[in-house]
Amino acid sequence: MSRNWVFLFVLLPSLLSGCAAYRSYNRGETCDRSIREYSRLVRWSEMEKAVIAMVDQGQRDAYARTAESMRRRDVTMVDARILAQECHAKQGRAEATMEFDYFVMPDNRLKTVTDHQQWVYREGSSDDQVPGWKLITPPPRFR
Repeated sequence: MSRNWVFLFVLLPSLLSGCAAYRSYNRGETCDRSIREYSRLVRWSEMEKAVIAMVDQGQRDAYARTAESMRRRDVTMVDARILAQECHAKQGRAEATMEFDYFVMPDNRLKTVTDHQQWVYREGSSDDQVPGWKLITPPPRFR
């Protein structure tokens, strides 16, 4: 009987630390996926979807205004590149730098905007029901 208790006390901490490591790994994987998905949505002019899914509650109005302005001014996205990203899953924060190439009709000059982003992991709350990585920096200016 005592051998079972010793085994339990040795196994339980290992099991719990394994669960914590898996959770951290999962956060890191979803961080990378969120940043890539945001880039894809903006690239294909689906910023409204990105606002709903990936933008923190405090920045949603600013992103919604930017999305409306882009649609009204006929901003056409040409390319999106992730230049750098760094996910700190354990701390629940991440940083990314992206470039977006676009033009505004009738002007056909290609323009580029660099977007320095900060992301945080939200567990889910009354304000933001869906847990996940949320963008907390203001949107880039597509002039």
